[in-house]
Amino acid sequence: MRVFFACTATLAAALAFAPARAAEPAFATAPAKGTVSAVRLLSAGPLEGAAYRAGVEISLAPKTATYWRQPGEAGSPPVFDFSKSINVAKVETAFPTPKHLDEAGTIVAGYDETVIFPLKVTPKDPKAPVTLALDLDYAACGKICLPAKAGLSLALPQSGASPFASVINAAEKRVPVKISGAEAAKRLSLKKDGDSWRLSVTGPGRVQDVFAEVADPLFIESKREGANFALTLFSTGPKPKSANATLTIITEREAFEAPAHLE
Repeated sequence: MRVFFACTATLAAALAFAPARAAEPAFATAPAKGTVSAVRLLSAGPLEGAAYRAGVEISLAPKTATYWRQPGEAGSPPVFDFSKSINVAKVETAFPTPKHLDEAGTIVAGYDETVIFPLKVTPKDPKAPVTLALDLDYAACGKICLPAKAGLSLALPQSGASPFASVINAAEKRVPVKISGAEAAKRLSLKKDGDSWRLSVTGPGRVQDVFAEVADPLFIESKREGANFALTLFSTGPKPKSANATLTIITEREAFEAPAHLE
């Protein structure tokens, strides 16, 4: 009988602890798996000031790529839809520094390894629970390019230490710093050269790469020419004589985002 009561006591103790384990906050969703990719939502932890910090992680199979917010002539940028979220006033999505990738002779801007897009989630009511819901459309491209979708939902934990805080911190550090137009005027020089503009950059570190964004139907191709870069404007419609652009510039020491005017 003592054995029976000992087992009963052990079971009772286990059951007593079970609700506490079940109530532990989840800091990530289960992966939404595609053919050559997977997506999940990550939480960096409880509310910090007026917002939660979170992330969208896209994992990729070897030799697979996904795209930046403006890939270039080809490619489909990710589309983030948080409209089904509960008690969310605003979600700000940041893009880590991309790479230029060669896709069968076409140069695109994107990522060829696991990438985390940092999120800043501002609740409507900071005292009430928040559920972050995401519908994501993106592309995962290897030998062929596959459109992919993911639908995810995560109740953002209001307490506890997240095991994903460090990777979200690392992703945030990969996001280029935005500089003002006045600062850009001091650091950037753009000179018209035929159908292109020659870009030179002053400041710490040699420029390693440049990514240029313009509004549709335009796109800009950047190409290294010695210590400078040539920016060439293309259009799928009528080609304008000038355009406003955003330049993401990566140097040996930093990455920054600057406004620019091509004329």
